[in-house]
Amino acid sequence: MSKTRLTTVLRTAGAVALSGLVLTGCGSAQPGVAIEVGDETISTRTVDRASGHVCTALGDEFSANGTVVPMGFIRQGVVQLMTLSSTAEQIADEYGVEPGATYERDLASRRRAAEAFPEEVREDYVEVMTANALATDILEQVGRAQLVEEGFEEPTVDQVTQAGTDIFTSWPDANGVTIDPRYGVEMVDGTLTPVDTNLSVAVGEAALAGLATEPDATYANTLPENHRCG
Repeated sequence: MSKTRLTTVLRTAGAVALSGLVLTGCGSAQPGVAIEVGDETISTRTVDRASGHVCTALGDEFSANGTVVPMGFIRQGVVQLMTLSSTAEQIADEYGVEPGATYERDLASRRRAAEAFPEEVREDYVEVMTANALATDILEQVGRAQLVEEGFEEPTVDQVTQAGTDIFTSWPDANGVTIDPRYGVEMVDGTLTPVDTNLSVAVGEAALAGLATEPDATYANTLPENHRCG
């Protein structure tokens, strides 16, 4: 898997259709909590477990392509996608909609792919990797529902996307989304973006490589085995 493709796979939370997703807060409100999204909390243990499972699922492809990345990079992607998924699920509940065909197709595809992985990693892999399809599906549904309520009889695709994006944009401001800064993810120009939000200070070139927004294979290869993927 190329660096570009890996970045695309794990960092789809900032997709164009969802680029208005706004987060508030800059730190974990409770010890042991990685993400707070509205009424849901996601623990650091859950993020660590899912990150390890995603690494395991992608391991064979990484090995075949000589790809090695820091586990911190995997965790960032997992945090982004879990945040996106939780936001979409709660918005869907509020609007009384269920995931539709777009999500179901992606879900079926991921489940087929997961059959090749160890059983214990499948659920986390599928949940994380279907997050973008889920959010896109829900965004389109709630956007269309909002326009119909406003009297639009045949809204265009652009109008539906914009209406859905507006809903996703306003929801975190009203309900709150907080990500522990250790994961290095915050809002930049309206997009969930990997940045240096770590409270510790990086010292030296090797440490700075660990904070890069692109996976650094040279740096990754210097890490202990349990701190890298591939």
